[in-house]
Amino acid sequence: MASNNPDFTDIKTVDDVDSIIPIDFDGCESAFAIRDKNPHYHLGSLNVNRVMKEHNPCYLILKKIFEEGKVPPLKLFTYGDVMQDRRDNNMVTMHGLKHHSLTYNQFLPHGYTCGPTPEMFPMGMNTNMIRTEEDPNGERYIQSHGVGVDEDDKTNINLKNMWDSSYYHSAKAHWLTQSIIEEGLWAPIQGVILKDTSYGDEKFKFFVHPGSVRSGVIEEMQDPSMLCHFFDPHNKVPEIKPATVDEFLDYWKDLLKKRGITQDNLSFIITGGVIEVNSEFANVGDFRPKVYEFNRKVHKLAKGKPFNIYIGYDSTHKQIEDLTKFSIESSIRSTYSQGDTTNQFMPEIKYLDYSKIPEYNREYKNQSTAFTYSRFLIPYLENYEGFSMFIDDDILFEKSLLPMLYYLNPDNAVACIQYPQYAHDSVKFDGEINIDYPCKLWSSLMIFNNGHEDCKKLTPDVVNSWTGAQLHQFEWTDKLSKIPEHYIFTEGYDNPETKWGCSGYHYTRGGPWIENMDTSNIKRLSHYEEIKTRRDNLNNLKRG
Repeated sequence: MASNNPDFTDIKTVDDVDSIIPIDFDGCESAFAIRDKNPHYHLGSLNVNRVMKEHNPCYLILKKIFEEGKVPPLKLFTYGDVMQDRRDNNMVTMHGLKHHSLTYNQFLPHGYTCGPTPEMFPMGMNTNMIRTEEDPNGERYIQSHGVGVDEDDKTNINLKNMWDSSYYHSAKAHWLTQSIIEEGLWAPIQGVILKDTSYGDEKFKFFVHPGSVRSGVIEEMQDPSMLCHFFDPHNKVPEIKPATVDEFLDYWKDLLKKRGITQDNLSFIITGGVIEVNSEFANVGDFRPKVYEFNRKVHKLAKGKPFNIYIGYDSTHKQIEDLTKFSIESSIRSTYSQGDTTNQFMPEIKYLDYSKIPEYNREYKNQSTAFTYSRFLIPYLENYEGFSMFIDDDILFEKSLLPMLYYLNPDNAVACIQYPQYAHDSVKFDGEINIDYPCKLWSSLMIFNNGHEDCKKLTPDVVNSWTGAQLHQFEWTDKLSKIPEHYIFTEGYDNPETKWGCSGYHYTRGGPWIENMDTSNIKRLSHYEEIKTRRDNLNNLKRG
């Protein structure tokens, strides 16, 4: 059973199946260790629409593998089927895109990742050099501290390769997020459910392969309709019946039909003790040139400026903006890798104080905060360049907000959470009438593509004169990207039983920072108190 690939053994007949060694997953380590330490097998290929079951060698091989338990039970389900396990923390996460987004924001102003270079890398795998318009060949590398490292500097070559690869995968995450938003998930999420030994024997994790970046994208999106194709050696999804080989093949046949895919040939391998399905359909064609073009486009829009954040400032709010800034910084620092002092990006955080913007002369009326209208000046304040986020001063973060940048389509002017029409309190925390209107709360968190033609409409004259409805209902653009609502828990409106694990908490109905406000009806202030205590303790340590 020789193979052209020395890492794989060819399984060509039903009798060859006897040589497959099943893996004991009870004492397993990580999925990566399993793949490194155990044999890999080619199982052949078949056309799912024209398979002659009793005569096709690949079908017969797959059938025997399923029936004799050479692989664990296969479960076919949706991401929503395991949401309760995720909520109960029985199924731990792989940290989404928090680390990827850190690298992405660090390097995006400095360069873009390259496309395939088959003359240099015949296998077409390592396509990860960082390039600039001045250095299109990637011969110099922009390290995190901004120093160029020559290609022939052998002391830095390993570090260079590591950062090249990290940036490529972080850029791929942005492209893939947009691809899924625009076209849907092209193929089911494949992998195996394994014990996470870092948490002991009671915690389990989805190990996704192929698609290490895809696993992070999927965790961030939390789309309950996404299809999952997982082997379940510990029966962690007991409510889902194991699939037979015919159900398995029909599943893929239906996917191809729904997608209108004419290429219906699938190939199969066993790696890490489970079956992986490979096809042009599953791989979305040659995506590397698409990642390159997409990342180059976003890099050029950045104009060499790092991502920055504006927090609304209101002098009457007892410095809640300082606590919000602390929450942003501490949540981002929590994603830093231990011992790694090079990948420690922190966005510039600014307070949006209209009193320091001479061009802003709008009369103060019909607004509940000092930044009700001035937030729309951010593209102007950034000279219509780069990417900026605005957040209300009463959004406190427990997880990094950087992954939200991935939802901004570079062809759009702004990204925001497109909330439904809530039933609001009749009176605001300042005693004003709480008027309901379309797109209410949408502008509480926005990511501006500052150089977009629609953002250039937001001149001081426009912001000083347009009505609240025109500005807050986005009459200045129809180019809006949608950030999933699950990132922000909105106090007074969201149910903690159905909305959990959020990155931030929005106290839109007010809190202790509002002078003389009765906060007895404000819920989940424990998050505010916890963050405030952490901030105060840290300040005391610094003083002491």
